[in-house]
Amino acid sequence: MDPLLLRFIERITTVLTGGFSIYLGYRLFLSMPEQKNSDGKFVLPLHTSIVLTKVGPGIFFALFGIAAVIFALSRPMQMEGGRTTSYAGGSSLSDSDERADARALLRKEMAVLNTIPRLLRSELNNQDRLDVELGLRRIKLGLMHPVWGRSDEGFGDFPAFEKWVQAGEPGPSPQGMDGALNLYRYGEMP
Repeated sequence: MDPLLLRFIERITTVLTGGFSIYLGYRLFLSMPEQKNSDGKFVLPLHTSIVLTKVGPGIFFALFGIAAVIFALSRPMQMEGGRTTSYAGGSSLSDSDERADARALLRKEMAVLNTIPRLLRSELNNQDRLDVELGLRRIKLGLMHPVWGRSDEGFGDFPAFEKWVQAGEPGPSPQGMDGALNLYRYGEMP
């Protein structure tokens, strides 16, 4: 099963459990007769404590539910490794099939990035236009590095390709880099 789907199910379950605990706490709080001697004490580090007086057991259900919901919603969803974030991850993928799959996913993103220069306003000054183009080069190279293929797949030496791109793509691409060039320029309009 897809790890992202499992993570989604985990978060939904946590939020639903927290919400149900809040509801049960509320119902328990309403059904308890008034008590004069109920309290709760939380002892925290550094000689700090929190004392709740004249509260029913329903409050603790509700507090647990609130803590569960806050915990579930305050932590961003993170996927490390695997196929889900492989083209955006910081490390290279080891399996050739994984890299090929990641490159296929990356083509769509490269097409989006390659449309940006033609969408820029015509009155944009040359320095700002150059800054955008340089930034796009860095981003595209950063996305390509983890999914870089083998020489027999049309990917040669990454540092040589990177140097050629950062020099402004003078002349033809380095020899044996057709796969890399096709990915780098995917979706560009002539």
